[in-house]
Amino acid sequence: MRNPNRQEAQPAVMKSLIALLLGICALGVAGCGGGGERDENDGQLFNAIVLPTDVVLNLACEDVGVHPETCVLNDPENPFATVPITEFNVNDPDAEFNKFTLANGIPAGPNGAKARFYLWATALARFPSGENQYYTSLALHELFDANSNAVFEDELVREQTKKAYRSVLDNFFGSVTVFTCFQCIPESNFPVPLNERVADHLFRTDSTGFRRLVPGDPTQVLELLLDWGFTYQPCTDLPNCTNGVVSVIQYP
Repeated sequence: MRNPNRQEAQPAVMKSLIALLLGICALGVAGCGGGGERDENDGQLFNAIVLPTDVVLNLACEDVGVHPETCVLNDPENPFATVPITEFNVNDPDAEFNKFTLANGIPAGPNGAKARFYLWATALARFPSGENQYYTSLALHELFDANSNAVFEDELVREQTKKAYRSVLDNFFGSVTVFTCFQCIPESNFPVPLNERVADHLFRTDSTGFRRLVPGDPTQVLELLLDWGFTYQPCTDLPNCTNGVVSVIQYP
């Protein structure tokens, strides 16, 4: 069976942009005959879709990007509000789906973080899943890092990111994302539990490369998870970090 969430190596940026443009044209989002006007300060132009390149996020509502809130679909700043985003179909495993193609077409780094948030939050609002919630959380984490420095930290986005990460644990605890090992013989797929990824992203700076959401000693993360109703035994097999354990607290 075809891997539902096959994560492939990132193509070159230009190749990704071309793929995204072709995908959007084929889906009929906009004509591909040369339209797409914009002001030079608007952001990255993908035909008729202008992707934001700033890192300041205006929250459309209190729980935007957190399941089950869907207000992102009505956010006038959301460039993906009318873009068809297709998912893996378990009933038709050979059918094409485009959400990772769209994600790979967004520029890497801070300039693409806001667009990544809108893409994954839109996917989450239309198709609630742990994978969509996880990548929405990761994009929020990237925005927090990009819009913070030694003097100022974006507290609003910090708290939104924590809510989004918590939603992975509360609503999609057993969810995984699937990666493909192309160097393995034979080529093989392996699942990555998202609850472990969330806990590790909160616990270790090196897990994401972004500044930590919970300041101070990493043990503060264990206390936060305790408040959320979970325990975490941090991984010991660094740098791979595959043996961390997240558990749901069972009270007498």
